[in-house]
Amino acid sequence: MLAVLITLTPGRRNEFIDCQKAKVRIAVLPIMDVKSRWNSTLELLERAYRLCEFTWEWLKNPKYSDYRPLFTTQDEWTIVKFVMEVLRPFRYWTL
Repeated sequence: MLAVLITLTPGRRNEFIDCQKAKVRIAVLPIMDVKSRWNSTLELLERAYRLCEFTWEWLKNPKYSDYRPLFTTQDEWTIVKFVMEVLRPFRYWTL
């Protein structure tokens, strides 16, 4: 849901990219799942995990305070890491 909210308008996309500029060389946006490609779920989770810090930074903006409950909790990040570890061998063997 946050990926949709961040990429919904050019202004939001630019604000999200601005959150990353001081810390990374190349800023990226969240990606969305493609139902017909199983490995897109792994790509989505890897990108979301990579952008966790910047997503929280973006949500600190008072304009987006209503969306803060959508941010993933620490327990949910633990589950995300586990799911990524399970899916990575499948990606390796299918590519």
